[in-house]
Amino acid sequence: MARDARPASAPASGPDRDADSHIQFVYTALLFAVLGGFALAVWLPVRAALGQMDVSWLAAAQIHGHLQVMGFAGLFVLGVATRLAPRFGGGQLACPKLVEGAFWCLLVGLLARAAGQPSAARAPFAALMVGGAVFELAGVVLYVTSAGLTLRPSIIGGAPNALLMFSGMVWLIVQATLGVVWLSQLALVGSSVLRSDRDGLLVSIQFFGFLLSVFAGVGLRSFPSFFGMPQPSVRMGQAVFASLQGGLLLWAGGSLLVIEGIEAQRAVVVGQTLVGVAILLLVSTFGWWRRETRFAVASQPLAWPLRATLAMLTLTGLLLCGSGIEAFARGGAISSARLDAVRHIFALGVITQGIVAMAQLILPEFASERFVRPPRRWRGVALASALVGAVVLRGFVPLAGVSGDARLWSMAAGGVLGLAAIAAFGVLFLRARRTHRAYLRRVAVWRTQALPTTGGSLPMRGEGPSGPR
Repeated sequence: MARDARPASAPASGPDRDADSHIQFVYTALLFAVLGGFALAVWLPVRAALGQMDVSWLAAAQIHGHLQVMGFAGLFVLGVATRLAPRFGGGQLACPKLVEGAFWCLLVGLLARAAGQPSAARAPFAALMVGGAVFELAGVVLYVTSAGLTLRPSIIGGAPNALLMFSGMVWLIVQATLGVVWLSQLALVGSSVLRSDRDGLLVSIQFFGFLLSVFAGVGLRSFPSFFGMPQPSVRMGQAVFASLQGGLLLWAGGSLLVIEGIEAQRAVVVGQTLVGVAILLLVSTFGWWRRETRFAVASQPLAWPLRATLAMLTLTGLLLCGSGIEAFARGGAISSARLDAVRHIFALGVITQGIVAMAQLILPEFASERFVRPPRRWRGVALASALVGAVVLRGFVPLAGVSGDARLWSMAAGGVLGLAAIAAFGVLFLRARRTHRAYLRRVAVWRTQALPTTGGSLPMRGEGPSGPR
């Protein structure tokens, strides 16, 4: 985003009243990350290293995954999507009251599941767990309804970025529906831990169905221009869409058959390989390896973390392709340990790092900050370095075959780095939010007093209608 671009408009009523619709999603996502997901990412491996693994540990591990994916990444992405979907759809956010309702349903659902699942062996907590899953389903249906109506013109026109974003929302409904069914069955048998194959499928759909599809939709439109590449053709975008969605259908459908005891492992492996192929097709259009960039001066420090994000995405694609081909050749499955390592690389290296980098590029709060007080150059590099370190400790170390206590302490250290990075990002967002609101107030006053007699340029820090103060 260029530094001289208008960072925001003054608050208004009518069509602009939903301009801050992302704020409650972002604040809540950061709270879930700091107090829930990343805190558990540190505590769980430490507890395991101390020999305290039991049923409650397994339930907490599943809660950790859900809070990270849906509580942190999910809410953050949905919040930012309330700003991006209108641009992709060529209009305004449809039915903003549905988005408001979706937020509260998701918040209640996440809290209820987190409180209920660890003690779901007892009926009241089991009901709380299932109720949470139902609220989450209701929330995603409300949100996807608004997003679908917003994106409808572009979806009808076959725009790949809109198709990818909306398909991610559809996968969000799929995983929420499976969650209701499987958690209800869990409650009936008085257990608090989902079978590992079911939990693994839910997490895979959340990562590669929901988050990757939305990331791909945003990336097709934004990333090539950042690195001086031409916009990908519609045909290339449709190839990415077809490969990704076809792979996901084989992956998810085959996994459901395997869960029911039907042999379909080859379909799962082919699906996983196709998802890897889609990722490689996607990154081939970005040009992240090029030296040339089109970032404005104030945004240049964010080029490095964005390159690191896309390098991790490329690695995710290579690992899925390579592992899938190897597994297909030997007639087996990709090992759960390798899939878990790939998911950690994707979760920290692509999603978390991508959130930190892209939020600073596209959210109005950070745009106002760059316009008023450009950030220090080291900020993006420092945040990205911490997250790359977390990827190494939680993804590459297990991938290298390290096991036992060394692996557990490595994962705990990676959790500490991730927690520090996301907490620092939260502080930066709060500061940028204050700068943004103060800037909007100054602009409103300046427009009222001086707009008729000026050339229309916006005031910089310390300026008013009469110039510097």
